[in-house]
Amino acid sequence: MTRFAPSPTGYLHIGGARTALFNYLYAKKYGGRFILRIEDTDTARNSEEASEAILSSLKWMGLDWDDGPFYQSRRLDIYRKYAEKLLSEKKAYRCFCTAERLEAQRAGKRADGGFWAYDRLCHSLDEAESRARADSGEKYVIRFSIPDGGAVSFNDMVHGVLNFQNDVLDDFIIIKSDGMPTYNFAVAVDDHEMGVTHVIRGDDHVSNTPKQLLIFGALGVEAPGYGHVPMILGQDKTKLSKRHGATSLGWYEEAGFIREAAVNYLALLGWSLDDKTEFFTLAELIDKFSESRFGRTPAVFDIKKLEYFNQSHLKTMEIGVRSELVYNYAKKYIPELKIDEKYDDLEYFKSVTAIAGDRLRLLGDIKNYAWFMFTDEFSYPAELRDKIIKDHGAEAAARALRQMAEIIEGVGEFSPADLESVLRNAKIENLNFSKLVFLLRSSLSAQTVSPGIFEVMYTLGRARSLERIKRLAAAIEVHSAQ
Repeated sequence: MTRFAPSPTGYLHIGGARTALFNYLYAKKYGGRFILRIEDTDTARNSEEASEAILSSLKWMGLDWDDGPFYQSRRLDIYRKYAEKLLSEKKAYRCFCTAERLEAQRAGKRADGGFWAYDRLCHSLDEAESRARADSGEKYVIRFSIPDGGAVSFNDMVHGVLNFQNDVLDDFIIIKSDGMPTYNFAVAVDDHEMGVTHVIRGDDHVSNTPKQLLIFGALGVEAPGYGHVPMILGQDKTKLSKRHGATSLGWYEEAGFIREAAVNYLALLGWSLDDKTEFFTLAELIDKFSESRFGRTPAVFDIKKLEYFNQSHLKTMEIGVRSELVYNYAKKYIPELKIDEKYDDLEYFKSVTAIAGDRLRLLGDIKNYAWFMFTDEFSYPAELRDKIIKDHGAEAAARALRQMAEIIEGVGEFSPADLESVLRNAKIENLNFSKLVFLLRSSLSAQTVSPGIFEVMYTLGRARSLERIKRLAAAIEVHSAQ
């Protein structure tokens, strides 16, 4: 039983998404369950929008949880029950120290350059006095009583045996003065209540683990096993930030990345099967996943590598699946892509996506490579006409285009192979094949780059292709006369 437990103080980012993925893979590998828990006790910073975005991002990745989502803010009675148990067993105590007193102590330690720890002033309070002060309305927190001496030890999946001396820990707060549980206490209680057996998370949580293990021990319950994977860094080997591409996972969806690539790439940020295998489906990751293959050094996030994975996965997809992804993406995220009603059809998108082929790095690239396939209402840019006139002369270029139109009109079987063969053998204005192709591409796409131009012509059809070739010829004549 594993869990992913994000705090809804912001959107799901790369590091959190990897944590969710590793826990999901581990649970599925061993036939367990994957729990989703929303740790929303920080009421000042929580956001309902962020919570919904986290759920949406997990669904987009295909990480369907088996139980939950559970919200900590709805479980306050459970935390209070466990805190009262610890109080009754003298494993925790009420602390009435004011914020001013504690801050004065901290300031003194800072001035001395020493390590500050709570001085346990309230630890020795008589229970009757403690309860009376609480009943009178005096504000207090509940602190966990760290055992004197000894150490906390655990065998981490990634780092091996780790030891922490109790005397470097202070009596940390488990219930705040407003009744809210602190992070470490709520996490330990929930992991026990929910039957979590394994926790995989970033190694920035290593310092939290001894506190949670002490709570498990005080409650007399079994603790889960832990694996702390190294953090993800940017290419400059500094902490991953927005300048490295560490924006919300939703941004990657909107940018045209697909879940298959995101899941594949994230899995390799801290885990590997061997030194050569790069590409995996989610099912293959589940089958091959093993905690013994976690890396011990920080992974480096490279958005260009993610683009490479995206292009590779798009390339190997069945064309119908790829087309549907492109179609749905265009309808949702490319409002500026003008799609005439008669071309707003999934089957037509399938034909366009097929000729775009390997060129699509991101789903949105369909706009750059093939926008002209979805509308007939466009004009030819002045800079394109200027280039054609400069390279060929206006009259020669217009004649060449009209001659091409005549030849194409007479082609029997309107197929890419026949169209290419005919134009390769054509004698038009003493232009070589590459120059004819440039004129043809310019007329059909109104730009200098496109998918294979004979596939474009075939997909547009004879009538649309001829209309465009003749239209560019006329546009060049008009432009040169101005």
